[in-house]
Amino acid sequence: MVEKILLLTPPYHTEIIEITGKWPPSSLAYLAGEIRKANFEVEIYDIMTKDIGLEEIKGYIEEYSPDVVMIGAFTATINAAIDTLAKVKEVDNQIVTCLGGVHPTFCYDEVLNENQEAIDYIIRGEGEITARELVVALRDGADTSEVNGLAYYQDEEIIITPKRELIADLDSLDPAWDLFDWEEYYYKITESRLAVISSSRGCDHTCSFCSQHKFWEEKYRARSPENLVEEIKYLQQEFGVEMCMFGDEYPTKDRERWERILNLLIEKDLGMYFTMETRVSDIIRDKDILDKYREAGFVHIYVGIESTKEELLEQFNKEITTDESKEALRLLNDVGIITECSFILGDIKETKESIQHTVELALEYNPDLAHFLLLTPWPYADIYDEVADYVVEEDYSKYHLVHPIIEPNDMSRDELLEEVYNCFKTFYMQKMKDYLQMEDSFKKKYMMRSIKILLEDSFLTEKLGVANMSKMMKMMNL
Repeated sequence: MVEKILLLTPPYHTEIIEITGKWPPSSLAYLAGEIRKANFEVEIYDIMTKDIGLEEIKGYIEEYSPDVVMIGAFTATINAAIDTLAKVKEVDNQIVTCLGGVHPTFCYDEVLNENQEAIDYIIRGEGEITARELVVALRDGADTSEVNGLAYYQDEEIIITPKRELIADLDSLDPAWDLFDWEEYYYKITESRLAVISSSRGCDHTCSFCSQHKFWEEKYRARSPENLVEEIKYLQQEFGVEMCMFGDEYPTKDRERWERILNLLIEKDLGMYFTMETRVSDIIRDKDILDKYREAGFVHIYVGIESTKEELLEQFNKEITTDESKEALRLLNDVGIITECSFILGDIKETKESIQHTVELALEYNPDLAHFLLLTPWPYADIYDEVADYVVEEDYSKYHLVHPIIEPNDMSRDELLEEVYNCFKTFYMQKMKDYLQMEDSFKKKYMMRSIKILLEDSFLTEKLGVANMSKMMKMMNL
């Protein structure tokens, strides 16, 4: 009898994004909420946040004794997710194991062919309805081939059920936020309890290095402003959440809807902080209401810039220009919002000279925070075919944007990685004076904490060297 469903995160760490804190895996909250509607007992065990190993996972599985275990994965976490499901099968081979997420959605044949013993079902695409229907079918002894959105092995062949239609009304979802231990989640920079929320799904832009437009079928759906803001208020009142990170690909697409969200947040006056990612073009579009962004609580915005080269922006199909990128950052800086962006390095034509030029221009663009990331072609992204002959790294666990996956014509991978470290060092040594001279006390404190974390806890710590760290931290009086 199928009664107990366990949702997991994979035991994977990179010392990149996660260095700023720990946040609840919102995708599992939505998944759990939908499964609970069918009267199952559901638990979430956030392995990534708990920072535990496979043997500890094994112990938890033995104690909880679930009937079905589900885990999600993107490319960098796929190996860890599969290893976890294999460990589940070691405990009890009768436990039904399910794998979802962007990587298995597109690479289900490879994943199933290589891991038949560990994985019973792959959930393809948007998972909430598929997961609920699957566990209901398992409970009722029904034919799982009638459940749309699956891939699985049966009689030595892969069965692929019809595509799952996207959820029409995102307001109908009821995330199970109560299943998290909120004491575990926080944002180091502001020392706040942190939640990740989703106001929309999808993006109708087709950046060649990105997979999101494919996963969401180049469609865009949004929650109503009222539904979203009520959820934010609920998170604050019930769980003490003080800061929300918008996890959307594109929260600001609809100007009228977005301004309504801002107005509601201002009206509710929750005293919370917000951070998000959005497009350069939307910041420029909203230059007349950027004061509302700040009044509503948006203190930190990442904008997708990616390159200082027009030819690469065209190759990436970004639909922006370098001048627009500079303007968006300037507008955000002018209203006191912390600006963050990334620059993608390591295309096949990259040289030491071109990387040096990039970091010089990055300083000219003047974001508060900059990341110098390596071109990482997901095996299902549009750009993969363009660079496939240059891919020299097949270990998916290294597809986390700071390990060289391709080797340019005129640089070795070691040289490329060394230049990435140099970019970070050059940029942040130059930015120190700006941080120290900031008049905005909140922003100054935010930036000083950010750089301290970067120096002490990130993948850069060892490579930057003790001498550089000491020098930089002395400048900051840390």
